[in-house]
Amino acid sequence: MGVLGILMLEGKMADVPGCMASAETFPYPVIRHVVRGSRTPRSQEEAEAMLPLYVAAARELEAEGATVITANCGLIALLQNELAAAVRVPVVTSSLTMVPAIRKLVGERPVGVLTFFTSAVGERNFRASGWSSADIPVVLGGVGEHASWLEFLETKEVTPRLRERMRADLLAVVEDMLAREPELGAIVCECTMLPAVLDDVRAGVPVPIFDILTALDWAVSGFERPAAANTRLAVSGGRVR
Repeated sequence: MGVLGILMLEGKMADVPGCMASAETFPYPVIRHVVRGSRTPRSQEEAEAMLPLYVAAARELEAEGATVITANCGLIALLQNELAAAVRVPVVTSSLTMVPAIRKLVGERPVGVLTFFTSAVGERNFRASGWSSADIPVVLGGVGEHASWLEFLETKEVTPRLRERMRADLLAVVEDMLAREPELGAIVCECTMLPAVLDDVRAGVPVPIFDILTALDWAVSGFERPAAANTRLAVSGGRVR
């Protein structure tokens, strides 16, 4: 049975379906482990400085029974290689690890990378995830310039009115990416907060959008297909740990 282990930052996290703190997000068992001493990184350097904390926490998650390990912050992708080497279970720190495979799926057309702050995502993130923008052309788009998303980042809560604004602003960012690169083959959502409303806009976008949740569904399916796990939990009355 697949069990997802999530390395959680300290502090209040968004308990919103689609985000990693919500029990409604995953159709399989989950163990959440707060990384003591961690804080939300605002730069690549701040993320890399937390490597010892994350290595220790990843090993604890493995000991607790996690069969796949992830993190609730996309910038932890910078620690992908070190974390994967520190444990014996698959580690998926970011949806960026899927980019090479996704590009093959879309005829090697450019891939969009959707994030929060575009200034925090670049070649170091890509290389840590196993590829380079020198080989795979990417188009960056970020929601961090929109007041709605900054409010969500600050409050970690979504009211119906705020959701409408977040949805409209997210769609505007995606449409801008498509306008800048009409040949875009797919979009990969790097930020782990964006899935809170991502399903609201997917139907209106002409290319597929992949995110950390689709990446984790794939990783967990190596142990048990998520749909099968969901059915088993429903029948047995099981619940996420």
